[in-house]
Amino acid sequence: MIRKWLADTIIKPAVRFYLKKERPFHYGSLKLRIAPGVFHPRFFFSSLFLAEFTETLDLNGKDVCEPCTGSALTAFIAIRKGAEVVCYDINPVAVEAIKKNARENLSGEEQNRFRFFLSDGFQAIPSQTYDVILINPPYFFAKVEQDEQLAWNCGENGEFFITFFAALQSRLKARGVCYMVLAENCDIERIRFMALQHRLSFHLIHTKKIRWEENYIFEIKCA
Repeated sequence: MIRKWLADTIIKPAVRFYLKKERPFHYGSLKLRIAPGVFHPRFFFSSLFLAEFTETLDLNGKDVCEPCTGSALTAFIAIRKGAEVVCYDINPVAVEAIKKNARENLSGEEQNRFRFFLSDGFQAIPSQTYDVILINPPYFFAKVEQDEQLAWNCGENGEFFITFFAALQSRLKARGVCYMVLAENCDIERIRFMALQHRLSFHLIHTKKIRWEENYIFEIKCA
């Protein structure tokens, strides 16, 4: 309880101030520049958790998509593991940073396997299906009143999940799987119910406590 209070009253405000400027982040051989307003993997536990999980997957030769990509750390890891990767974000600042980071971190061959888009959901994404979809979604059930809330809020009625789950059936291959990271401070049961309404299975496969927060990875498939 004390650690959470310290996080909410001291640590989080300090992190928000620090992230008002572009900041570096190194992960293995990746040297990324994280733009202001984009999730910085060092400070937002779910981003790093999903990245570390991605390291465990066999992605060689597979078609992979990362919606809500942010810094694209997970997408870059998938590229390094031999995947064909599509990623997208609704934030133009994030997409511009991805362009620069891809140029500075990926070889020519890797860049040929990497596509990124500015898109609200799958709207601007070429019509194709994927073996693996990796997502760290906005998961707080609250209205989006400012652009900076797009990374956090899924809409008062979960509009993000309604749209995403509706599209998932047509975006996953027959044996495709979506891995979604969520944290204990969101309404997981409500999200699970929304997935089931779209005839999707929703199973917990991995749990990790990071600092004061439990984080979870769920496996989602077409039922």
